[in-house]
Amino acid sequence: MIGGTAAHPGGVEAFCARAAEAFGDDGDIRLDFAPADTAFLPPRLWPSLALRAWRTVRQHRGRIGGIWLHYVNLPDLAYLAMARLMGVPVLVTPHLGTNWRSQSNPLLRNISRFLLGRAKGIALLSPTQEREIALPAHVRRWQVRTFLPRHLWAQPVPERDASRPLRLIHSARLSEGKGSFLFVDLCAILRDRGVPFSACITGGADAQTMERLHARIAGHDLTDRIAVMGLVDVEEQLAQLRAADVLVHLSRIDSYPLIVLESLACGVFPVCMELAGARDMMQSYAGRLVSPQTPAESAADILSSADPAALRGEALAAAERVRADHRWDECVALLKPAMTATFA
Repeated sequence: MIGGTAAHPGGVEAFCARAAEAFGDDGDIRLDFAPADTAFLPPRLWPSLALRAWRTVRQHRGRIGGIWLHYVNLPDLAYLAMARLMGVPVLVTPHLGTNWRSQSNPLLRNISRFLLGRAKGIALLSPTQEREIALPAHVRRWQVRTFLPRHLWAQPVPERDASRPLRLIHSARLSEGKGSFLFVDLCAILRDRGVPFSACITGGADAQTMERLHARIAGHDLTDRIAVMGLVDVEEQLAQLRAADVLVHLSRIDSYPLIVLESLACGVFPVCMELAGARDMMQSYAGRLVSPQTPAESAADILSSADPAALRGEALAAAERVRADHRWDECVALLKPAMTATFA
């Protein structure tokens, strides 16, 4: 299994770690793991990536049945190209959607489709990816599910205190694209409308982004209303979700945001940008979508007009369905046929 970037942990890296652990529990298929390390890779280093991809595949090819590649950035497909040159079959799972540069740029979209045509199989995380990603028609596809944290099932879904103000949470690899600054703008609108709330932000960012985020919070005079916790471990992340009522995820780039499923499994009501993957989650479980044109204002309209008890009740009802659908044994069972057919 190849995917993610060790220096920039996020949803894909968590997916890979959980998948390795889940298959270890199952015992039928052994997964060795190597990071792709392509996040934020400048073009001048792409030649060295090609060499690294060649060495990684060559190092493992004699003792593996194939490669399960997690495609986030276009350079990830260097591993696919090198594997096919060496005759190693590859199953690709894309972690991207319409607004990723590899799909929104016509040239890169065609390059992506061409390289994906070298794969032996494609395992999609969401049915919406069929419409979002340029996929080669001749490559067999499977529908699989994402892996949620094992710690989720250690505790039941908590009941919320109906008497307290709404607690909002934003969790991401903090950036403009992930909606981190829009979250601050939303909090300012709610404060100005007199809506009672508390808020926290979890997730890492580079120093410049974190400085800008704190400046935005201070500029809105929200320092005493928004707690910025930085990057936290899994247990603390789940503790913060269990303490929250509403996840605000106004990301313009996430295809199928893992944090939304994690929040739903903790009984947290999600408010998301109108994107195909998020829409699929809302239709399957619970949540509200906001307009891409005025996301902060639209989210504020939802939260200032909704009955907090109704939001909490809807999220609580959805939580058990999410947990049942994403049990690790269920996720492994969906992946096994794809792996068996691809690596046979």
